Amino acid sequence: MPRFPKPALLILLILFASEAFGGLDQRTAALLMQRTWEPKERAFSFLLPKGWIVEGGVFNVNPLQMNGPGNTITPKCDLSVKADAGGSVMLHWAPAWNYADLSLAPTGWGAFRPGMYYQGMPVRPIVGARQFLIELFKTVRPQAAEARIIVEEPVPEVAAAYAHRAEMVNRNLQKMGLAPTRFETLALAVEYREAGVHYREVLTTTIADARGGAFMWSNDDTILFRAPAARFDEWKPALDSIRSSRQMNPQWAAAVARASGERAKAALETQRYITNVANQIVENRRRTHAEMRHEQWLFISGQEEYTNPFNGQTEQDTSRYRYRWVNNQGDVLYTDENGFDPNAVEAYNTREWKRTPIRKR
Repeated sequence: MPRFPKPALLILLILFASEAFGGLDQRTAALLMQRTWEPKERAFSFLLPKGWIVEGGVFNVNPLQMNGPGNTITPKCDLSVKADAGGSVMLHWAPAWNYADLSLAPTGWGAFRPGMYYQGMPVRPIVGARQFLIELFKTVRPQAAEARIIVEEPVPEVAAAYAHRAEMVNRNLQKMGLAPTRFETLALAVEYREAGVHYREVLTTTIADARGGAFMWSNDDTILFRAPAARFDEWKPALDSIRSSRQMNPQWAAAVARASGERAKAALETQRYITNVANQIVENRRRTHAEMRHEQWLFISGQEEYTNPFNGQTEQDTSRYRYRWVNNQGDVLYTDENGFDPNAVEAYNTREWKRTPIRKR
C-alpha cells in the first residue's frame, strides 16, 4: 500500500456537508441540524439535517436463533441516515458482532467449523481490520465496480483507549497464563462506481482479539459513510455533526443494565468511555503532540469547541461555519452570515435560539 501525501490524507478525513440537502436554507445560507432519536428504543439521540431519512436502529438478538448467548449481552445497532432514498450520501453505524475462533482452545477447532455457531457466536477465523473492512465493503456494496483503496490509515489512539479500558481484565488473563485482549483500529477510503456514479466511501472499525480468554473476537465502532467523489469534501460539516453528536439515553442504558446484568453495564460503560476518548483526541493531540498531523485522523477533522448558552456545557462540533446557534431542544443551526438571526426567521422562531460562542481558552 503506497503512502499518500498530506492532501490525500486530508481527503480521507473529510466528512460531508452540502448546499443541496434539505437542512440547508438557500435564502439564508443556514444549515439546520435537528436532534433526532434512534427510532426503535430511543437508545441515543444525534443531530441530523432536516429532511434526511433514518433507517434501522437498535435491535436485540434472540439466543434461540443463534444457539447461545454470545451475542445477547447488549442490544446491537444497525442504523443508516441518508440524504435521499438511494443513499447517495449516507452514514451507517454497523452492528458489532462477537465471533468464535477456537484456534487457541485446548482441543482446537474440534467439531466447530466456519458457518456453525459456538455459544451463540458465528464460527469464523479472526481477520485483521483491513480484511474485515474489505469484506464488509463487498457485502454492503455488491454492485460496486472498479473499487480501489486510495488511503489506509491506522488510528492507534482509539486502539490504545480500548486497551486502557481492558487493563484489569488483561492483567487477570496474564496472571492465568492467557493472552490479553488486543485491539486494532483502522480507516480505509475506497473509491468505486455504482449505478454510473463515482463514489468515495470511508470505512472504520476496531477489531478486538479476545481469543486468549474467551475464544472470540469482535468488531466494534464500525462506521461507513459515503458521497459522490466529486462533492465528497462539500459534505463535511453535516456528517461531522451527526457522528460526533451522538448522546446515549441514560434511562435506556440503565434499563439495559438492569435487564442484562453487570456484563451489559460494563459493555455500555466501555462504549461510553471510547466515545469520550474519540471526542478528546483532538484536544489531547493539540496539547501533547502538536507536531503530529492530527488532521489525519477520522475522528478529529475540522472541529471546534463551543459553550452552550443554555447549560454552559462545552460542545465539540464542526468549525466549517463562522456562526453556530442552538435552541433548548438541542437543535443546531449553522450560518456564515453575521447578521443572520433565526429568531427573526418565521421558519425557525418557534423556539428561542442563542448563538454559541467558541469556548474561552
